[in-house]
Amino acid sequence: MNSIEEVIIQTLREYGINAVRDEINTGVWVDKKKIAAVGVSCSRYITTHGFALNIDPDLTFFDTSMIIPCGIEGRGVTSIANVLKESGRDEDVPLLDDVADVVAEKFEKVFNVNIFIGRCLS
Repeated sequence: MNSIEEVIIQTLREYGINAVRDEINTGVWVDKKKIAAVGVSCSRYITTHGFALNIDPDLTFFDTSMIIPCGIEGRGVTSIANVLKESGRDEDVPLLDDVADVVAEKFEKVFNVNIFIGRCLS
């Protein structure tokens, strides 16, 4: 889990975002807001790991009056777009494919593997 969090932290660094781990809660955080969730699933003797990195979703339902994100009181959620907009860099919000390329690069580095991402051209 720490290695997946590290992939995300290094990815966010590429966009000038200072993200960290939390000592208690999994995921990746910017200040007291979660920017990426990390999880694990076990089923029929197979374990899978994954993450969700908020790039530019509609976060209006996560205002903590309706939803308590991950059941963690006193914390909120954010996204790459929100962090960049708050710092006056809203023109720098990356596209999903661009973030995916950076994630793949950082994944290769952290896990010391080579991966190939194929994309369909339409």
